Amino acid sequence: MTSAQTSWVIPIIELGNFITPLPAGILSNYIGRKPLILATGPLYIVSWLLIIFHPSVTMLGAARLLQGLTMGLTYTAAPVYLGEIASKENRGAITSIFLNSWWVGYLTQYAVGPFLSFYNFTYFTLSLNIPFMILFLWQPESPYYHVMCGDIEKARTSLTWFRDATFDELQEELEEIKKNVEANQRSAGFRDLITSSEGRKGLTILLMLAGANILSGTGAITVYATQIFDKTPNLSIPPDVVTIVLGIVMLVGGVVSSFTSDSLGRRPLLITSCIGTFISQFFTGTYYYLLFNTSVEVSSFSWIAPVLILIYSGLCTSGMYPLCSVYTSELFNSNTRGIASSVCAICVTLFSLISLLLYQPVNDYLGLYANFYIYAITILVGGTYCYFNAPETKGKSFVQIREELLKFKQ
Repeated sequence: MTSAQTSWVIPIIELGNFITPLPAGILSNYIGRKPLILATGPLYIVSWLLIIFHPSVTMLGAARLLQGLTMGLTYTAAPVYLGEIASKENRGAITSIFLNSWWVGYLTQYAVGPFLSFYNFTYFTLSLNIPFMILFLWQPESPYYHVMCGDIEKARTSLTWFRDATFDELQEELEEIKKNVEANQRSAGFRDLITSSEGRKGLTILLMLAGANILSGTGAITVYATQIFDKTPNLSIPPDVVTIVLGIVMLVGGVVSSFTSDSLGRRPLLITSCIGTFISQFFTGTYYYLLFNTSVEVSSFSWIAPVLILIYSGLCTSGMYPLCSVYTSELFNSNTRGIASSVCAICVTLFSLISLLLYQPVNDYLGLYANFYIYAITILVGGTYCYFNAPETKGKSFVQIREELLKFKQ
């Protein structure tokens, strides 16, 4: 591809991801969470087949557009589904699965891609959708969706499949689900989300956290990791290897969050993540400022920047990232959860575009250090807001969480 072709083929996936979240949020309330998630398998397979059988720049762009459209379905429906099938005691760990799978994908790209040809890697990626479709086909629909449809028996069957519990325990949870759904029985739109005090508060918290998360440099670092490490002088480890280590650290951070969000709680995880990532990004920016803009000799400390970036990535994927998914499933009513997930997915796409579009111009006109200072300021602003407003939702029912949100002034 030429540079001009690359400039539209790469970001076009975000265009697709921008289009589908809102329709997906509405559809999830009409056809269910499971069918929407299951549909992503065939769509991804079609996108890879387009590349295999019609290899051209135009078809590659079309395939990436289709993948973006499919990503929008995934980002909207999966966090809602996971939050609704999980018990309140394990909701943090269950919803973390979504982003842990995302980090497994990054690690796969980093570790497997360099050793396979273009077509072999395409076949490999396509094949991953087959076990997903076979296994997910047997997953029950969300009990919340069944209750929304008025089918209590199917909701009870779904709960029985997901829980190792007695009939009395299931009945208690089923009554809680019915209470939650009945309180929000009618279909809801975006206006319903922002006109209620708790809905408006929950959405503000979610978007501030998502903004701090994405604009703190996650998207740019994962895309430009090798380039950043390549600019760091005297690295004893090849940049490609450091990038693979980055993928491992992100995955480990996500796995750690699965064990800590329900034991330590959401707020301690969030605060630790924000403080640690702010310090990491600020000192990474300081290192690159001293390296490229002063006469201070710091090139012999080349390990500092990669280590700080790895620490940032681990803290981000163990705190801010999984909590976005957790809060998406916890802060909203059953009939506005899909809409909120859609709005968040759209905003995350916009944040990602902003982060990717600004990286190179800032790097060219101000310097690499300026990007990391911007990331640090973003974390400081978003983290401060969340510190004073984000509720602790560990072990609480959806009704209790709504009551907690009403305590805050909007």
